[in-house]
Amino acid sequence: MVEKNKNGAMQKGWKMLSVFPVILVLSFSAFLNLYGASPNETACYDPMIKTIRVFQEGSEMSPPIYFLNSAERLIISFDDLSEDLRRFKFTIVHCTAEWKTSSEISAFEYIDGFSEGNIDQYTYSYNTTIRYIHYEAFFPSENMRPKISGNYLLIVYDEDPSKVVFTFRFMVVEQTSVSTVGRVEQASRIDEKITHQQIDFTVNLNGFKVYDVGREIKVIIRQNGRWDNLLTVTKPRFTRGDELDYRFDENISFMGGNQYRNFDIKSLIYQTERIARILYDTTNQVFLLPDSPRTYKEYVTEKDINGEYFIKNDEHAENSNTEADYAWVHFFLPFPAVLTTGSFHVLGELTMWQLNDASKMVFNYERRGYELKLLLKQGYYNYLYVLREPLKQVADESFIEGSHWETENDYSIFIYFHETGVQYDRLISVNFLNSINR
Repeated sequence: MVEKNKNGAMQKGWKMLSVFPVILVLSFSAFLNLYGASPNETACYDPMIKTIRVFQEGSEMSPPIYFLNSAERLIISFDDLSEDLRRFKFTIVHCTAEWKTSSEISAFEYIDGFSEGNIDQYTYSYNTTIRYIHYEAFFPSENMRPKISGNYLLIVYDEDPSKVVFTFRFMVVEQTSVSTVGRVEQASRIDEKITHQQIDFTVNLNGFKVYDVGREIKVIIRQNGRWDNLLTVTKPRFTRGDELDYRFDENISFMGGNQYRNFDIKSLIYQTERIARILYDTTNQVFLLPDSPRTYKEYVTEKDINGEYFIKNDEHAENSNTEADYAWVHFFLPFPAVLTTGSFHVLGELTMWQLNDASKMVFNYERRGYELKLLLKQGYYNYLYVLREPLKQVADESFIEGSHWETENDYSIFIYFHETGVQYDRLISVNFLNSINR
């Protein structure tokens, strides 16, 4: 009799656990619909959350990519400027190659283990003017792993699934025989020859079975960390056995842009090259030197980190994660008049590569230029000024920064496979190219 009651209770418990992931996914589907996140985006919805990063363990500046069934882990890292400790949790949602929710599969099909994880590693900031709590979590964990490859959206929330604080894109890649070889060249089209870079590459399937290349294989190319100008290639120019040839296609090109601008706030005591002045009122205030347009200037080779940043406090800090302070960084771009159409944005990892209100600059009539201030953690930062025109997804960096085919850029080539009869996009290969290091 006791055994029967115990089994009945266990069956009821397992039934409740099995229903929970469905409820969780439905809650996040409602959230994504509410914010119009189609495709799903990297975005922050809580102004108290700062310095959001997802990277491979042991390499702070690595892309958020996990190789399926490997021993590697991703680190989820962020700061909360709230006074009180919060209980953050996270889950993941599988996405298509275009970052829309994979609606044809359930959480059971792509999550091994529990459908949510706890972010329970936290440390209070030390000796900083702005207090914060630094949070970290590792993924995958023993309790939660991805079953399949593809694009994923990380969703972090404040205990209650309805209180989403941020979302973040990451990729899970299968370890297959598929390989990619390529080069970044000067664009072949006459009208793009001095401004664009062309990506020439071949994909070798090496025995990986694909029956309809035109329908089952999709290639997406990413420039640096940007999301606005992703390039999708659906068909190779030629197919020779196992080799898919995408070389010499003038449509596979990107605007070269320019080397990223930079500033260094690893110290808030000493002014570095790009800093006009550092003040302290109630918080640290860092004023950058005014930035002049580079639209028609000749290309100059300068080292950059292609729009990324790294956190560092040079003032005798043992752990910059918790001892780096925050400061309001003031950007100023001289400009003669208000734009009649479009808006200027500061683009880079410092604005999560987003073209939104948080990265949008405002015109100052007295100073005759556009300005923006961002609350940033001590470190070294890259950025660009871009123009976003109405109804256009891709920002134009050439308007202020100019564009040169010689510019050093990183490119990521993602190979997706949508097998006939399978309801999701597999990510079967990723390869990295650099325009200088060929």
